[in-house]
Amino acid sequence: MNMHSNAQQPFVEQHNKRDVTSTARLFNFNRSVYMTDEVWQDCVELKGSNGKVIDELAVLQRLRHVLFMASSALHGRVKDTECEFRIHRVPNDQVSRHPEATTLKLVAHHDQFNQPVITIQHPDD
Repeated sequence: MNMHSNAQQPFVEQHNKRDVTSTARLFNFNRSVYMTDEVWQDCVELKGSNGKVIDELAVLQRLRHVLFMASSALHGRVKDTECEFRIHRVPNDQVSRHPEATTLKLVAHHDQFNQPVITIQHPDD
């Protein structure tokens, strides 16, 4: 996947967020985009019982799905904003086989360096 390394992220960002900016650019995001580790593990990552990634292409497709839905939710909004959006994903529990709806939240804000960023997280984060 075409993502920035953790070494390029600000110190605070490294511990609980993943930089998905390079993939997000495909969906016309014009600022850095981060995803919390919890959202990554719940909605993107696909690991088998051995802890290894099952299918890297499927992981990329799941990431693109989340980013497409986030982009759609953000469409037409200006300035710093928060909005919830829904996606369907197969839970990453090695048991489920059918997609389930889940709600995520997009938060457009400024980071500790006053740079505009977007964070995709669960609504209760």
